[in-house]
Amino acid sequence: MIRFLLPFITYLLFIFESTVMQVFTPQHMDNDTILVPRLVMIMIGFIAMYLSPMRGVLYGIAFGLLYDLIYTDLIGVYMFSMGLTAYLTAFIARYFHGNIFVTLFILLVGISAFEITVYGLYTLIGVAEVMWDTFVYQRYLPTLLLNGVFVVLVYYPLRKWLLDLAMNLQEK
Repeated sequence: MIRFLLPFITYLLFIFESTVMQVFTPQHMDNDTILVPRLVMIMIGFIAMYLSPMRGVLYGIAFGLLYDLIYTDLIGVYMFSMGLTAYLTAFIARYFHGNIFVTLFILLVGISAFEITVYGLYTLIGVAEVMWDTFVYQRYLPTLLLNGVFVVLVYYPLRKWLLDLAMNLQEK
């Protein structure tokens, strides 16, 4: 049962960020900022940091493919970006002691790498026609702020649960 709970919770976050969070975005209030919740990417970062890097990369590839299949016309951009970000997050976390500030910083670096990689790939392919400064001020910075708040809110319960899960998986 424990093995199915982690993918199920990650999938629920996938559903939550694509449906419920649209109600709280400022696009409905005639504002130019775009808040993009990256709850799945945060969960994958936590998995890569506190469970295992390989599991984080696999979750990144799997949920990135799910993003590509549901939301985009190109297969592989999100899959590559999420897998790479999970690896980067786990690699950086290996060298630091994991408290809330370090975890927040590492996950914000991961989300930054993810957002910039997706923007860069879409710009390279010719899909994104948004200028860099518009991207930074209207999407990137508000997205970092929103996801930073989410990391702070879920840090303690999610970290404790993943560390307990890691102990249970090692015992078996």
